[in-house]
Amino acid sequence: MSRSCIICGDNLRPFFSKNNYVLKRCPACGHSCVSLDEDYYSFVDRYYRKGYFTGEESRVAYENYENDKPYIQANMRKFLQILHGMKPSGKLLDVGCALGFFVELSKRQGYDAFGIDPSDYAIQKAKRLVGASRVQKCILSNVSKRPKTYDIVTMLDVFEHLSDPGADLETVHTILKDDGIVLIATGDTDSVFAKILGRRWTFYNPPQHIHYFNRTNMTALLQKKGFEPLAWTRIGKWLSLRYVLHLARTGGESRVAEYLYRLVNVLRVGELPLYLPMRDNMVVIARKKKI
Repeated sequence: MSRSCIICGDNLRPFFSKNNYVLKRCPACGHSCVSLDEDYYSFVDRYYRKGYFTGEESRVAYENYENDKPYIQANMRKFLQILHGMKPSGKLLDVGCALGFFVELSKRQGYDAFGIDPSDYAIQKAKRLVGASRVQKCILSNVSKRPKTYDIVTMLDVFEHLSDPGADLETVHTILKDDGIVLIATGDTDSVFAKILGRRWTFYNPPQHIHYFNRTNMTALLQKKGFEPLAWTRIGKWLSLRYVLHLARTGGESRVAEYLYRLVNVLRVGELPLYLPMRDNMVVIARKKKI
């Protein structure tokens, strides 16, 4: 990883350490990132396997992605509502589609929806859900030879996982039609909870989360890569009780949450729904500009 900020070019400085990774921050624009110290594509192949989606503690990720589908899709419907007001139809590519839940929802809403994901485990599940022709195991750069193909590209809780989000935005610019839009949902380092919790903010979660943004530096990056932000919002999320406690005991480093997580499993009440109005996730829709 470069010692310079990918957005403004200033020198990065150590911010804090977590999960045995050093998070560095740009003093000028506030963008933060971590260095993996290994080949990114080897990391992706190793990390995003079954355990990532099924609660393997070393992954610091999902507790049970497949069983939490009702809550995940409840959150995804918010994104569809936003999209529908700007582009009620068209060809859509969901980047990092995981098990295909957003592709499924988008198809129901009338979009010609497709998805890509680097996880073989996830893609095999997605194929069974939406059909093999709708999803593909690959990374975003693999679709760069499809210029002006899509009306919409979505990146839902994906942007922070990318090794080089600037380069990937260039690919998005290439594959979008001239009037195309991209929707990005990611954590907001300027949110109240991010500032209160500091390093215990569960979104600060290396190595799966590599890059961390706020509205200002995200705007700068989008404009740098040929996009014009059209709309911003924040969202709360529906999560299962077990997932909330899983996040708190791993990314939040809470011993109390560890105890409660085990208790919830014994009592078999982990599927209880919780709505967290933390609004520490920001959503931006940006339009492709001709460059």
